[in-house]
Amino acid sequence: MRQQIALLEQLQLVDLQIFEIEQKLKKIPEDLAQVKVQMEELWEKIERDRTTLKEAEKWRVEHDRAISMQQELLSKSKAKLAGARNDRESNAAQREIDTIRRALSEREEEAIHIMEVVEQTRESIGQKEEMYTKLQDAFKAMESESRKLVGDMEHGRSKLTHKRTDVASKIDKVTISLYEKIRQRRPRAVVVAERGTCSGCHMMLPPQVYNLLQRQDRIVQCPNCFRIVYFVDASSPDKGGDD
Repeated sequence: MRQQIALLEQLQLVDLQIFEIEQKLKKIPEDLAQVKVQMEELWEKIERDRTTLKEAEKWRVEHDRAISMQQELLSKSKAKLAGARNDRESNAAQREIDTIRRALSEREEEAIHIMEVVEQTRESIGQKEEMYTKLQDAFKAMESESRKLVGDMEHGRSKLTHKRTDVASKIDKVTISLYEKIRQRRPRAVVVAERGTCSGCHMMLPPQVYNLLQRQDRIVQCPNCFRIVYFVDASSPDKGGDD
């Protein structure tokens, strides 16, 4: 029975290594997908900024045209004032000039605001495009590195799988079946009993169970977590597990 426990320990070590590789293989596409989502979100922001810039530039052209028209009107009104033949014509021309100047001032203030929007949006687009390029480069580097990592890990998993088959073939069918059943719920299915305690769930073992363990002539399960537990004497190196 000691040999069966030793084989179970070997098998569990291989299984834990395979499990670790599979977790890493699972994480690689998740990490790539996360960067891709960041890129897509950033690209959407760039597109929104480009739309804002296009609209702002359109408003700027319209305001520039309106300012030019009002400047022409102002020039004509000034000419009217200069050619006024009496106070009535002079006052009318002056009122017209004042109205145009107020409208022109408002237009010019709006034009300044539009220019600020244009410049801020251009700067924002430039910053985001730079960020996008860096993300794109990082994504390509991750893809390249991931392909190599995946290849190495799949090769390692294949070797471990062959080793697992070899070790499992040396364990009796009843024991391996019990091990596989436990492993479906808990990655670490085989643990040592330390000072009368299951090192998997850290619960005290009943005295009769602990006595059976010390005999080392059968497979014993913890009555609490149902892991396979085994006994080592004080001179043996400690072995244990985590829940």
